[in-house]
Amino acid sequence: MKIILKHTNNSHNKEEKYIDVFTFAIHILAIVLALVNLVFNYYLELTASIFFDTFIIICVTLSIVIYFKYKKYALGAYISILGLALGISAALYFEGRLSFNFLYYFAIILSVPFLIKRNKNFTKHNYILFILVTTIAGITILMTPTYPIYQNLGPDGIYTKMIMNSIISVVTAAMFMVFSVYVGRNYFTSFLIDKKIAEREKDKRIVALTSLGHELRTQITSINGITQLITEQKNEAKPNKELIDQYATILNTCNEQMLNLVNDVLDIHKIESGKFELLEKPENLNLILNNISNQFKPLAEKKGITFKKEIDNNIVNINLIFDELRLAQILKNLLSNAIKYTEKGTVKLRAHITNETETEASILFKVEDTGIGVLKENYSKIFESFQQIKSETTDIYGGTGLGLSLTKTILRKMQSFIKIENNGDQGSIFSFQINFNKISEENTAQNIELILSDKNCLLQKNILIADDNKVTLLYANTLLKTYRANTFLANNGLEAIAQAKKHNNLDIVLLDLEMPELNGLEAIGKLKLLNPELTIIAFTANMPSEELIIKLKAHGFDDFITKPFKKEELIKTVYVNCQA
Repeated sequence: MKIILKHTNNSHNKEEKYIDVFTFAIHILAIVLALVNLVFNYYLELTASIFFDTFIIICVTLSIVIYFKYKKYALGAYISILGLALGISAALYFEGRLSFNFLYYFAIILSVPFLIKRNKNFTKHNYILFILVTTIAGITILMTPTYPIYQNLGPDGIYTKMIMNSIISVVTAAMFMVFSVYVGRNYFTSFLIDKKIAEREKDKRIVALTSLGHELRTQITSINGITQLITEQKNEAKPNKELIDQYATILNTCNEQMLNLVNDVLDIHKIESGKFELLEKPENLNLILNNISNQFKPLAEKKGITFKKEIDNNIVNINLIFDELRLAQILKNLLSNAIKYTEKGTVKLRAHITNETETEASILFKVEDTGIGVLKENYSKIFESFQQIKSETTDIYGGTGLGLSLTKTILRKMQSFIKIENNGDQGSIFSFQINFNKISEENTAQNIELILSDKNCLLQKNILIADDNKVTLLYANTLLKTYRANTFLANNGLEAIAQAKKHNNLDIVLLDLEMPELNGLEAIGKLKLLNPELTIIAFTANMPSEELIIKLKAHGFDDFITKPFKKEELIKTVYVNCQA
């Protein structure tokens, strides 16, 4: 299975905008002061000092290139600081202590914090440079003669040098003092702003967690009630099959909603930690759109709303590469909101190809409703985390307020954006366009509908299921037997190995990662020793990620199935791996 990973990282550094400005200014200031000294020393015919002024200019210019072009911040800082210190030391030695060149060391030390990037090594680099500059200054001052080595620099020249160096170094040091106050004030202000933002986020999260708890309790209450009703039907002499089917549908809906709630919270955590990513692979878009429509049509009809879909006929004939889970998440969020906020009228899902080439297809998606609508002033606000839609005449509806925020983030990662517009006098239209890469027909993944319609697609396939969760074991075993597979069961890694030794003609092993006695990551090595060609698929409750995929491949897994899984996912994954 070929999966393409795309990352998004929201990390940023508030200090950058201050540090870069001052860093550049300090470099330019150093070059200007070196040029002033160079001109003055040229006028006094101080050849050695001219050479060391030139050395300082070269070092600082090199530091600018390294610092700003190649982004080697630590190296650039060391070159500029040590270049300045060594250049000043050499000039001081030739011009004598009475020239007061040593006052420049104070300005150099004050500039160090502005040249070092504020990262985890900030303090260490500051201490190192402070010690180096102080050591160079101390050694130089001790070794430098009181009077200049130059024979042509008389008392007037020495006095002029002293005055010039004193004024320049004091003014420069004063400038750095002002910089420090300014930067400190901005840091303090940014911390206060961050504190206020954090407090607002905390309040929003408390409200969101309360809403999440309410939503979960609502679903659990529904599941509890329906379970009791099913139990009562079971005790009836003649159970009502129609009622049981209806109860099963409600249970499935509650399950979907609870899973979506949990996934939304996990996604928010991924986004905030900079670990959000897309997993793209060949998919059948038409099938996915039909499945989503079939899922939401009963929900709309139950509320007395007409559900319509308009899918471009040409979408049936193309196969695209995208993240099925994320695209479905976007459409489900939009359709769920549309049905939630519509009391009467219509909810419509549209998908139309706007442009198509041999390798790409641009598709415009629209979700239209005749609900409460969204005020224009709230267009941007509803895409913030933990915000919910309200109208002028209604209270806030239930929900966590995460769906549209996640939708916006996912679309940004897909290099798209969402657009809102009013749907006439009532309701809203949410639309977005995505450019998909196409794949050739011979590379198309098997059509899941055709696979599921063939109850013999796994006929005589020998499949070992290893999982310590008895419900998962029962569910997977029942599904695979429905498709005529021969199944063998194990409750942990040790039992899985024993079963593999007993049945040496296994086609597939479904191996849970977290099991007692011997987990899946440990068991796979022993299973591969028994049969290196054995196809092993991981059962995992973790959300798919680059880290997880790398880890599974490193251990030898051929594929993975995330829990909780649906019949379609299990049968398709097993079938495709049986054909490989």
